[in-house]
Amino acid sequence: MKKVLVSILSDHLVPNYLFIKEMRGQYNELLFIGTPYTESKAIATHLENALENRKSNIKKVILESDQYQEGVQSLENISLPNDVQYIVNLTGGTKIMSLIVYDFFRKLNSSFFYIPIGKNTYCNIEEENMHALQYRISLREYFTLYGLNYECDNTLLKDAKTTFQFFEKQKKQKFYLSGEIKKSHQAETATDKKYYAGEWFEEYTYLRIKKELNLREQDIAMSLKIYREDAQNNDNEIDVAFMYENTLYIIECKVSMLGYGKKPQQTIEEFLYKLAAISKDFGLIVRPYIFTLHKMEKLPDGSLKSLQKRMQILGIRNIIDGKQLSKQKIDF
Repeated sequence: MKKVLVSILSDHLVPNYLFIKEMRGQYNELLFIGTPYTESKAIATHLENALENRKSNIKKVILESDQYQEGVQSLENISLPNDVQYIVNLTGGTKIMSLIVYDFFRKLNSSFFYIPIGKNTYCNIEEENMHALQYRISLREYFTLYGLNYECDNTLLKDAKTTFQFFEKQKKQKFYLSGEIKKSHQAETATDKKYYAGEWFEEYTYLRIKKELNLREQDIAMSLKIYREDAQNNDNEIDVAFMYENTLYIIECKVSMLGYGKKPQQTIEEFLYKLAAISKDFGLIVRPYIFTLHKMEKLPDGSLKSLQKRMQILGIRNIIDGKQLSKQKIDF
């Protein structure tokens, strides 16, 4: 019997994509259910691009309204075949959309599934059995699902051993920054100027996370320039981004919060706002961090409490400083 996997489209396609990948080999055809809104945002195209699908086995249905009665009527008007087994993912779309789809497909030969947000599990809602998701999304796949492309440069200016040793040097000095950093503008070569001006810390963060979390090449990148598929100019730049357990992490790397002509607290707040603004484009669950060697414990108590409150409001997970980076494992 022919099997069709049904997906409800919305701005957030990760659950749809994960389920399609998880069910590979168990369906013959994909059916996308969208609305005029998802059509205007080319959301089906984003999903097709991530799947690298030639559309030969994809059908699309547009519900002209997400009002319950009209939505059900729209599906009934399509006359979907009865001699098919439908595998229905109820995760996407609004609650009303999910209800419309459920009430329509339960009259047919259908099984219904759901992926809890932020968990790498899925369940058959009628059996209530939880199953672990085996598939892990790459960085490129994730951004494609949001209609984004990126360029990155993972080329190291110096080898990993040199960079790890340089961090240890700062650690031994209790993160009172060494002369190479303070006088980076006086370095003999252009490479050294760039490296000691801050590139080394970006490379350290990239190398440390990749090693510690045992990430694949396709899961992590540094020096990202991100742009929309329909735009030539890059919208945002990110120092380090990586996927871990199907969740996106983005990191702003700043060796110091001094030298910007402002108090450190003001500088940190500006970076927090920048990071929060960038994160909004990247889905429901994004984990943004600032990595710095600035001595956060030296900030006045009032400033620290104010920053913590600001981070909570903006959705910034944490500021990881040298003291925390000195631990055996980074506490994500």
